[in-house]
Amino acid sequence: MSKTLMGVLVAIVVVAGLWFVLKSKGENTVVAPTTNETSSTTNEATKPAEPAMAENASSVSIMATGFEPQALTVKVGTKVTWTNKSDVAGNVSSAVHPTHLVYPPLNLGDVAAGQSVSLTFDKAGTYKYHNHLNPSQFGSVVVE
Repeated sequence: MSKTLMGVLVAIVVVAGLWFVLKSKGENTVVAPTTNETSSTTNEATKPAEPAMAENASSVSIMATGFEPQALTVKVGTKVTWTNKSDVAGNVSSAVHPTHLVYPPLNLGDVAAGQSVSLTFDKAGTYKYHNHLNPSQFGSVVVE
């Protein structure tokens, strides 16, 4: 077998292995925020949540068990504040873990116990986020 063919086979095995590892961790592609489409990861699809509706300001609690409420619906121009009500640091980062590239303004970073971070949503869409320190915890803000 030639060295070139052997190199191609090794590359295919490595790529297939990486794909399998990422797939087994539930990492799916997430669609960028739009008004008509929503996206989900494997974890989000298995944990449906009823959205809470807010007017001009709204809040989400970071709990040891995750975000409460997990899904929030607000109007354009609403300021959402995440407050860490657990006794450990939390984090608010946009989808998709670990890259956080879907909506960078939502990369609010670490939130110490008892502290808060906020973001005003100026554009309609569905914005998904997670706790980067515990990626099994996720939430979404639907802006109408």
